[in-house]
Amino acid sequence: MTSMDRSVALSLDEEDPLHHFKKQFVVTDPEMCYLDGNSLGRLPHATVKAINDFLTHEWGPEVVTGWGHWVDEAQSAGDLIGRSALGAAAGQVLACDTTSVNFYQLAAAAIRARPNRKTIIIDAANFPTDRYIMQGLAEQHGLTLITINNEDEAIATNELITPELLAKYLSDDVALVSLEVVQYRSGARQNIKAINDLVKSHGALML
Repeated sequence: MTSMDRSVALSLDEEDPLHHFKKQFVVTDPEMCYLDGNSLGRLPHATVKAINDFLTHEWGPEVVTGWGHWVDEAQSAGDLIGRSALGAAAGQVLACDTTSVNFYQLAAAAIRARPNRKTIIIDAANFPTDRYIMQGLAEQHGLTLITINNEDEAIATNELITPELLAKYLSDDVALVSLEVVQYRSGARQNIKAINDLVKSHGALML
């Protein structure tokens, strides 16, 4: 077995067929191993050019008349993301607002769609922003928020929410269940189809 030291790692980097992609990003500290791509990835050089081109060649000369073709960008960009990354059909994905704003809007809409139900569910290992939003919505609408303690290994292995675990918390009073497809810390992947089917069988909505 080859010992793993820095020279071996650098050699493997050079042999990696993807190593040249690093040059496409702004890297101010080449010694840093930056892994926080889920929160804010490195800035692509192409993004700088694209934004400057937009400012110079669209916003600048077009001003308000630009809305004529900008108005469809959320859908066209969403279609591109959906087609290339999600396998989604045209019209199923929108690129708009921020993740948290979209989550709030969807969760609020789901709660309004089930006006006679007074319980919402999330898990303790869910992304903090989503938990804060669900807490706020529960207070705003006078709802009971159930938080499944999947951080306790005696309850859930690697934070995984199984249909059997979720079933213990479901009732006909549940309006909304919000879970991650993949737990952001442990990497545990939920059986999301089975969970969706279970939630749907109780008449609740899934986000």
